[in-house]
Amino acid sequence: MHSRSTTIIGAGVAVAILGAVLVFAFSRHVQGTAGASTSPSTAAYVATVAIGTGTKGSDITPMIKLASVPTTARPADAITALSQVSSLQSTRSIEAGEVISASQFGAPGTPNTSTSGLVIPAGHNAITVTSPVPQAVAGYVSPGDLVNVYMTSKDSVGVRLLLSNVSVLATVVANTPKPVAGAAAPPSGDIYFTLSLTPQEAEKVIFAETYEGIWYGLVHPGDGPATTNGQTLKTLFQ
Repeated sequence: MHSRSTTIIGAGVAVAILGAVLVFAFSRHVQGTAGASTSPSTAAYVATVAIGTGTKGSDITPMIKLASVPTTARPADAITALSQVSSLQSTRSIEAGEVISASQFGAPGTPNTSTSGLVIPAGHNAITVTSPVPQAVAGYVSPGDLVNVYMTSKDSVGVRLLLSNVSVLATVVANTPKPVAGAAAPPSGDIYFTLSLTPQEAEKVIFAETYEGIWYGLVHPGDGPATTNGQTLKTLFQ
């Protein structure tokens, strides 16, 4: 009799445990189904049209809207206020429907894929010029240096400083090994400078290189812009 009672009690306990397990499993299933049908969402600024590279942050107001997006689709650096990018500009194209994020914007001149990594300040052009080795400081100019641009005039036989403290964006030495510090200048070859110039400055450099002659001077670090009156045969020995 005692053995039978024990068996009945044991069976009852087992049934109770099984029931609890089934209820728990069903509850989890219901919660999972509810979660799948109502994914968490959050507010974010989204592009309504394509935004081109170089667009000012202060100009994107009519191109974006505040919308609800899935939490998983919102970047960690998504902007929460337009003031975060108002003084910046887009560094790449932003497609319609993309969430606006801080990483899509940078200060004017921030490298981007459309300029192949050249850091071009806003309002400037990257202009490449070529020069023989002596006129190009024998290959000692490097990206990031500042140079003075001197123009030699063929007609009036004179030399004058054309532009001062021009930023060098890139250099390429054609068929000439880069000189070792303290070594003699390479004997021949052309050197290409890519300069950061405003459109007006670009006109001056292109004119001088095409119709006159140009020499470059490597600026001492920290020196400010220079000014000169130029030199002709009459003033050379004054």
